[in-house]
Amino acid sequence: MPNNALIGIAGVHHVVAELSRRGMVALPTVKNTAAYDIVALNVEGTRHANIQVKSSSKRASFFPMPPPEKIRVGPRDFYVLVRWIEADERFECFLLKGKVARAAVEENLKIQRARVKQGTRNSLFPCVPVGTNHTTRTNAWARAWKKWAL
Repeated sequence: MPNNALIGIAGVHHVVAELSRRGMVALPTVKNTAAYDIVALNVEGTRHANIQVKSSSKRASFFPMPPPEKIRVGPRDFYVLVRWIEADERFECFLLKGKVARAAVEENLKIQRARVKQGTRNSLFPCVPVGTNHTTRTNAWARAWKKWAL
């Protein structure tokens, strides 16, 4: 199994390839660029987006995220969550605006804080849950990825 860095790179390149296929100019940033993995532009260069990619080599039910205060929430800031679906041999992607990503992390941390207080959890872990217990929003994020363009 590839290491986490390679999975992250695979996710970034998948997103770049898909955005390019959709007619956008998608440029991966250099390694360890703070906050963004991809800068995407329309062909005319009049609109752009800053994209952070979070990748998983399996059908993850959550994606680790930065603490809420470090999540970029500008009008051009987006997160793409990428997970590998082994049974279908393909990636599945979810698109969240920065503000939505921050709100999802804050909501999940609130639940975790309550569990710490109850003694059923030891620590806090900033993440965005996806899947079974969050079907409505997970499906909305999947649709947002499929139709997103600049």
